[in-house]
Amino acid sequence: MREIASRLIKHKSVIMICRVILSLVFIFAALGKIGNPQEFADAVAAFRILPITWVNILAIILPWIELMVGLALLSGSQLRQAAVITILMNIVFIVAASSAMARGLNIECGCFTLSKAHSSVGWALVGRDILFVALAIPLLYSHISDK
Repeated sequence: MREIASRLIKHKSVIMICRVILSLVFIFAALGKIGNPQEFADAVAAFRILPITWVNILAIILPWIELMVGLALLSGSQLRQAAVITILMNIVFIVAASSAMARGLNIECGCFTLSKAHSSVGWALVGRDILFVALAIPLLYSHISDK
């Protein structure tokens, strides 16, 4: 069973599907935030985790990181690094959403500000971010096996 799973996550089709899905997610997420940094800053501030100075810095920098990661995933360049950053970002997103839920905050995530259909912070959001981590894992193994 372990060998089958190992072969599956290294399969070129699986890797390509994971790359395309994650790249489109991050590019789409980034474009809305880049186009409206104030709306994204307001969403970040609603989590009540960071001081306002850091909120504004994050609202400016994070969308560009998401865009670069999305483009790297799409092109396949720096695939392992993009996968690591994808995993790290989603772990931070999971922690932030979990913290907001634990404190009873009823807020929107600010994930896709280009879309006016915002996701509320909750278990569905955490599950989606866990799925994104899972989609990035084959990309780590793909790069290692290509050496």
